[in-house]
Amino acid sequence: MKRISPIRARGTEAPALLELKTSLQETQNALNHAYTAFDYTSDPELTEACIYEIRSLQARMNYLVRQIKELELCAATAVGAPAGRARWI
Repeated sequence: MKRISPIRARGTEAPALLELKTSLQETQNALNHAYTAFDYTSDPELTEACIYEIRSLQARMNYLVRQIKELELCAATAVGAPAGRARWI
Protein backbone atom coordinates (compact mmCIF):
# COMPACT_ATOMS: atom_id res chain seq x y z
CA MET A 1 0.00 0.00 0.00
CA LYS A 2 1.40 3.36 -1.01
CA ARG A 3 1.82 5.92 1.75
CA ILE A 4 0.24 9.27 0.99
CA SER A 5 2.19 12.18 2.36
CA PRO A 6 0.29 14.92 4.19
CA ILE A 7 2.61 17.35 2.44
CA ARG A 8 1.28 16.28 -0.93
CA ALA A 9 0.62 19.30 -3.11
CA ARG A 10 -2.82 20.50 -4.05
CA GLY A 11 -3.57 21.94 -7.46
CA THR A 12 -4.65 25.33 -6.12
CA GLU A 13 -1.51 26.19 -4.16
CA ALA A 14 0.91 28.93 -5.10
CA PRO A 15 4.07 27.80 -6.90
CA ALA A 16 6.27 29.12 -4.07
CA LEU A 17 4.32 27.10 -1.52
CA LEU A 18 4.48 24.05 -3.74
CA GLU A 19 8.26 24.41 -4.04
CA LEU A 20 8.66 24.76 -0.27
CA LYS A 21 6.59 21.65 0.39
CA THR A 22 8.56 19.68 -2.18
CA SER A 23 11.80 20.84 -0.58
CA LEU A 24 10.47 19.86 2.85
CA GLN A 25 9.66 16.36 1.61
CA GLU A 26 13.13 16.00 0.06
CA THR A 27 14.74 17.21 3.29
CA GLN A 28 12.68 14.74 5.29
CA ASN A 29 13.87 11.92 3.01
CA ALA A 30 17.48 13.07 3.41
CA LEU A 31 17.03 13.16 7.19
CA ASN A 32 15.72 9.60 7.19
CA HIS A 33 18.76 8.56 5.16
CA ALA A 34 21.09 10.38 7.58
CA TYR A 35 19.52 8.57 10.54
CA THR A 36 19.99 5.25 8.75
CA ALA A 37 23.65 6.07 8.05
CA PHE A 38 24.09 7.01 11.72
CA ASP A 39 22.60 3.68 12.82
CA TYR A 40 25.10 1.71 10.73
CA THR A 41 28.22 3.78 11.40
CA SER A 42 30.80 2.56 13.89
CA ASP A 43 33.76 4.86 13.20
CA PRO A 44 33.78 7.81 15.66
CA GLU A 45 34.64 10.35 12.96
CA LEU A 46 31.85 9.15 10.69
CA THR A 47 29.45 9.17 13.63
CA GLU A 48 30.34 12.80 14.27
CA ALA A 49 29.78 13.60 10.59
CA CYS A 50 26.36 11.91 10.69
CA ILE A 51 25.38 13.91 13.76
CA TYR A 52 26.44 17.13 12.04
CA GLU A 53 24.39 16.22 8.96
CA ILE A 54 21.33 15.34 11.06
CA ARG A 55 21.50 18.65 12.93
CA SER A 56 21.89 20.52 9.67
CA LEU A 57 18.88 18.81 8.10
CA GLN A 58 16.79 19.41 11.22
CA ALA A 59 17.60 23.12 11.04
CA ARG A 60 16.63 23.17 7.36
CA MET A 61 13.34 21.42 8.13
CA ASN A 62 12.55 23.94 10.86
CA TYR A 63 13.22 26.79 8.44
CA LEU A 64 11.03 25.26 5.73
CA VAL A 65 8.16 24.62 8.15
CA ARG A 66 8.30 28.26 9.31
CA GLN A 67 8.27 29.48 5.71
CA ILE A 68 5.34 27.23 4.79
CA LYS A 69 3.33 28.40 7.79
CA GLU A 70 4.07 32.02 6.96
CA LEU A 71 3.01 31.62 3.32
CA GLU A 72 -0.15 29.74 4.25
CA LEU A 73 -1.03 32.40 6.82
CA CYS A 74 -0.50 35.15 4.24
CA ALA A 75 -2.61 33.26 1.71
CA ALA A 76 -5.39 32.70 4.25
CA THR A 77 -5.51 36.35 5.29
CA ALA A 78 -5.45 37.47 1.66
CA VAL A 79 -8.47 35.30 0.92
CA GLY A 80 -10.30 36.73 3.91
CA ALA A 81 -10.02 33.95 6.46
CA PRO A 82 -9.79 35.12 10.08
CA ALA A 83 -6.28 35.39 11.50
CA GLY A 84 -5.10 32.19 13.14
CA ARG A 85 -7.42 30.05 11.03
CA ALA A 86 -4.89 29.23 8.34
CA ARG A 87 -4.82 25.54 7.59
CA TRP A 88 -1.55 23.74 8.25
CA ILE A 89 -1.07 20.07 7.71
